[in-house]
Amino acid sequence: MMRRCKFALLPLLALGGWNVAHADSPTCTSPETLMRWPAVNPIWEMCWLPPDQSAGPRGSGMELRKVYFKGHLVFVRAHAPMLFAEYMNGMGGDCYRDWKDDTSPVLADIAVQSHLGIPVDPPAATTACDRSQDPTASYGTCPFQLPGYPNSNATCGSGFAIEDNGDHVVLTTQYRADWYMYASRWTFWDDGRIEPSFGFGNRNGTYNTVTHWHHNYWRMEFDIDAGHNTISTNGVDQATEFADLRNLTGGPGGVPRTWEVRNPVTGNGYKIVPGSADYDVPANESGRGFHTVDVMGTRQHDNEYGDSPNYDLFDCQMDKDALVNGESIADTNIAFYYRVAVRDSTANSWPPGCSGSNCIPQDSMVCKKVGPTLVAFGPWVGSNPGQPAATVAPGNVEVTVVQGGNANDMFGLTNSGDVGSTLTYTIDTAPISCANPGPVAWLARSPDQGSVAAGATATITASVDAAGLTAGSYTAMICVHSNDPAHALIEVPVTANVLIDPADVIFADMFELP
Repeated sequence: MMRRCKFALLPLLALGGWNVAHADSPTCTSPETLMRWPAVNPIWEMCWLPPDQSAGPRGSGMELRKVYFKGHLVFVRAHAPMLFAEYMNGMGGDCYRDWKDDTSPVLADIAVQSHLGIPVDPPAATTACDRSQDPTASYGTCPFQLPGYPNSNATCGSGFAIEDNGDHVVLTTQYRADWYMYASRWTFWDDGRIEPSFGFGNRNGTYNTVTHWHHNYWRMEFDIDAGHNTISTNGVDQATEFADLRNLTGGPGGVPRTWEVRNPVTGNGYKIVPGSADYDVPANESGRGFHTVDVMGTRQHDNEYGDSPNYDLFDCQMDKDALVNGESIADTNIAFYYRVAVRDSTANSWPPGCSGSNCIPQDSMVCKKVGPTLVAFGPWVGSNPGQPAATVAPGNVEVTVVQGGNANDMFGLTNSGDVGSTLTYTIDTAPISCANPGPVAWLARSPDQGSVAAGATATITASVDAAGLTAGSYTAMICVHSNDPAHALIEVPVTANVLIDPADVIFADMFELP
């Protein structure tokens, strides 16, 4: 089977010497390795380091430096300098600060052709996490007891792989802290999206009988367009360093809370959107107060690779006050920290005090992957910064209903705005005009609020209850309010045609009597 995929075990992809047909490119110095993707007119260029060469106390996993999108600087550095293992009970000190500099092999194809259409075997880089789908089984180190591997096409000879998948490129590595195997992936899409992913695995099942957590903190040093940047929460600029929590309904109009980093001069920026699995383990789920925040926006300082310059295995707590300490972050370079966590649960132990079917089934050895999506906005993706646009079709609702009955009609609310934008909306009714909204006894709408991603459509149902209506025609308005500044209010006329029940007409003259 031919796949649109190219795989290379590094350091085979030094990729130097290609022509760059845009503004700027990184210069990598040893031990950094340059990656350019694709080969002609590269969209993404960066310098990378494997875990055993990464910065930070006891490493920081995969480290990316001088990351450029279409010739524009995005990150000075992106890595994960803080990683913790926290146990529910037992296990000595109960919590640890794991190391991130022990590179471990991944199973990967050895093909190095720099073009598409090359069949690979295996079809994707495989880590311990990728292999672990059983709640209790462990599969050791590479090749993770996979039948037939390694073979002439696949090897365990490196801890770093790069895959070219046509419209995106994936960087994969793995590092080991004794029995734990941590997988790190970064995916870069041709539309500017960035998806960091963290996976947690176990090579031999040690302590899979104790419910525990793993907390990973990415640190992203933004320097968009090599100028001072601004960071905002839900569109509100932050002047000083801050800490925050994820919230599924904490954004405007009840949408998820998000954060944006942008260059205020060029308009280029990134919106950080939590992944669905990122909400599974909230901050401080253990109740110990070790990990109390999800994100931190801080002023960037060279060599500040986390909350402590020293590595101490038994330093359980992430000290946010060492990072969030009142410095100004307005119009400067930003270091954005993003925490993800997974819980490895054992049977009959979580939630605390549970029993039987009320407990989460054991999943301590099942692979868990978490991570946000960073969505590019601004001129560098060929659009205005994340601007939504609301359109409705059809532009009116007409319902025919029998007297005393119920009937529905629908219309679509589409976000036809910029890639990466989110249209948030609320819907109410008005008897005559949306300038004077108010309840209409016979008219309901569902849903009455929500959000629509760019290019998507929400279906709005208008319901007419004719229980208290006589035969005739009735009109009202459905009022769509949104964050589209050009169409903050859209009026959708509603007409309800109420008919006399045919049964009442047939038997009105009582002809059924003898």
